[in-house]
Amino acid sequence: MDDIRNLIPREQLLALQRKSDAHGAWALAANWGLIALGFALPVAWPHPLAVLAGLVILGGRILGLGILMHDAAHRSLFASARANELAGQWLCAAPIFADLNVYRRYHMTHHREAGSDADPDLPNYRGYPVKRASFVRKVLRDFAGLTGLRAAAALGVLYAHERPETLMLGFSYRRSVDGAGEPQPGTTANPVSLRAFARNMRRVFAVQLLMLAALWLLGHPLAYLMWPLAWLTSYMLFSRIRNAAEHGGLPGTMSTDIWANTRSVRARWWERLTVAPNHVNWHFEHHLAPTVPGWRLRELHRQLAQAELPRPLPLRDGYLDVIRELVRG
Repeated sequence: MDDIRNLIPREQLLALQRKSDAHGAWALAANWGLIALGFALPVAWPHPLAVLAGLVILGGRILGLGILMHDAAHRSLFASARANELAGQWLCAAPIFADLNVYRRYHMTHHREAGSDADPDLPNYRGYPVKRASFVRKVLRDFAGLTGLRAAAALGVLYAHERPETLMLGFSYRRSVDGAGEPQPGTTANPVSLRAFARNMRRVFAVQLLMLAALWLLGHPLAYLMWPLAWLTSYMLFSRIRNAAEHGGLPGTMSTDIWANTRSVRARWWERLTVAPNHVNWHFEHHLAPTVPGWRLRELHRQLAQAELPRPLPLRDGYLDVIRELVRG
């Protein structure tokens, strides 16, 4: 039932699996164009409302680069393998304080283990639904940057390990859980050091310096502060909602049946700007067919909707509908 090959014809699936260098380049250009807009708004109009709008745009595009990093981790952002690795690492991962190889290990584990205790993403969705007061506290922590500071500390510890990729079977950005059979954190098999941190973060440091230098040359070096501030605040809120919407608050959240533990969401334009960039809202289709590039998932959804399926597609109409499922009482 979970095999996409049993649901649509082979020829249609092969067509959907085709990758495109041109579309990958367009996706990067569009996301970086919005990033430029997010920096430009408060520069052109130094007003609190412009700063807030800039943080919303930048937070959405940090998540957007994260989704493109995700596509590169699946080797589907570009048709070219080299372009996937280079662009995924330097233009997607490093700008958002991440590493493509570490993320790939983490995310492939999520695909294998979604809905089980071995899923490293589990802390991001297991607790739902939550009470309204609890959700409000989470949102306030996100806005205040407290969630972001905790996530930054977790990433700092992760990248201080000699072999951070070996922790991904049991490592969440929000909480660390040792993976069975994996080198444990902070041991002689996987020591922690400033040298390891500097080496693992070298691409991140290089790209952040380039972003600062570009803004400096344009005469607005202080505008760079919008980037880490957006990472600490708006990005954390958008990421929280996106994570919870994918697997949280479902009858089968703690099952390995993707028809019961995963949902897709029909996203409005403002949701695509914030919590659902780059087609990430078609999450059920992605779990059903991970080799289909993100930009083709909507077409996959359309073809599935026309097919004879064993169960209805798990689709919600907008993220407000999802939040109503995630927040009760």
